[in-house]
Amino acid sequence: MKRIKRKITIFSLSILSLSSLTVLNSCSSDDITITDPRRFTANDINSYADLFEVFWKTMDQQYNYFYEQKDQGGLDWDNVYKTYYPKFAALQTYGRPNEDDGQINEDYLAASQYFKEIMHPLIDRHFSVKIQFPATNKSIIRTVTFYGGMLDEDTPNVYPFAEKYGYMKNRVDGNAFMSNRSGLGIIAGNLISNPDIYYLSFSQFAVTNNFKITLADKYLNPGKGNALLLTEDILEAREELKAIKDVNMRNAIKQVTFDLLKEYNAYSESNAYKAFMEEVVKFNQTEIVSNELMLSAQNALREYNALPKYDVITPYGALYNAHTADYVGAFISLMNNHVNFGYNFPELTRALSQVLTRGEFYQKFLNPLHTGEIKKIIIDLRSNGGGAVVDARFISDRFITKNAVFAYQRTREGNGRFNYTPWVEAKTKPHNFGIPKDIPIAILTDKNSASMSEITTMMLKSQGNQVVSVGDYSAGATAGLGTVDDFNGGTRDEIAEGKLTFYMPLLAMKDADGVVVEGVGVKPNIYVTPPTDSELEEMTSPNFVDRVVNEAIKYLSSK
Repeated sequence: MKRIKRKITIFSLSILSLSSLTVLNSCSSDDITITDPRRFTANDINSYADLFEVFWKTMDQQYNYFYEQKDQGGLDWDNVYKTYYPKFAALQTYGRPNEDDGQINEDYLAASQYFKEIMHPLIDRHFSVKIQFPATNKSIIRTVTFYGGMLDEDTPNVYPFAEKYGYMKNRVDGNAFMSNRSGLGIIAGNLISNPDIYYLSFSQFAVTNNFKITLADKYLNPGKGNALLLTEDILEAREELKAIKDVNMRNAIKQVTFDLLKEYNAYSESNAYKAFMEEVVKFNQTEIVSNELMLSAQNALREYNALPKYDVITPYGALYNAHTADYVGAFISLMNNHVNFGYNFPELTRALSQVLTRGEFYQKFLNPLHTGEIKKIIIDLRSNGGGAVVDARFISDRFITKNAVFAYQRTREGNGRFNYTPWVEAKTKPHNFGIPKDIPIAILTDKNSASMSEITTMMLKSQGNQVVSVGDYSAGATAGLGTVDDFNGGTRDEIAEGKLTFYMPLLAMKDADGVVVEGVGVKPNIYVTPPTDSELEEMTSPNFVDRVVNEAIKYLSSK
């Protein structure tokens, strides 16, 4: 049974400072001129030969691993040009009017195969390029994605998170934190079979966006002179109020609006709000989500929700009529500005909701980790394809106790194929609320552990022999992405108006030992063969025997 590896994004841990707004140097082949790839237009590609040449030139200027690939004897880019340009030039169709659709398809199949052969040796496992091919002579196109290693017939079986969640959720204790929301699944809790071992697994590095609590020091603190604040004097001066001829009606509706304004203004002086802000101070100093913080957030949100709704008819009752409608409408508009922008109540309610929806993750994992209650841990990154680099700061750093070099990164210094910057150290940094001292850690990887999973594995393994990786080699997709124009190398541009769309990292990476693991993966300390086809089918069973987890338990039990 074949498993197809996913291609996942990594964002670089360290961003160097270079600019690539212009292209100045010549390329290594004297008879081929340099053009900034972004200057190519659709008119520059009128044949397969043109398509190949634009692709070749873009790669020549932007790809970051030519030195390593040539040094390993795996890719000679000049020879690629000499070998394949004549093959592409021999293809006579390109979806032009009156060309034979059958021949168009044959040429497409040939061109597609040539691109597969060219890109198969690429070691950058983040790299991909979408290329448009003509499908018929009626301007219909088809798009194919190419990437390194795409001609591999077999890929090792892996441990998909959904299957792991199915059998591991019953193997952690009742106090575990579990979530399987769309986009991020997570399990965090002590193993029932080995209560001294904590188990953590999540489907992708999106933990910060889903679980981080960020609380401001102040809420509902409008500055003096804030033009968005509403006052009774402002309401008194409204022409819509003055236009109400019936004095009694005018005074009555005015009083209703005054009372509504006072209730919202009074909220910032309420005991519930003040109690929450007192707990916020403690959280920002300790990052501990206490029961008191949770309760104060609940009370503060409940009191806010109990405030009368000013933007519905209910509080105005019979006073809302044709005579008062203009004034009520003006009041609602002014109150919207007052509540949403003057006092900025939405910022407060978002904070309250964050505490209530994310606090459990802190109470059951982040806080026990920091206080030293977690003595041993399995971090299961199998089939975690990576994600947001901010998780390195929010999650990975919590297992760091000392500054250490865990990898090196490099980009291009100019536009020459081998014109690179020096390798720059990538270092770990302890988190203020991370583990208080080193603990035994087993990191689980498989061939779908990519990007941030590999970065995290290298980060933690830099901390000492108490950290081991268990399982299969990781995906080998460590190269870093960045913003367009930040660097000379790499691109995520649409070239020639979308005829080619690159997803090319701008940073090359090697591990702390100077080994480029791109296309190979991080070597596990304890190698466990991938799951067999029959094991893959058995993963849906709650009784599935997970050999990798068992090896991790065996290791941690000896510590």
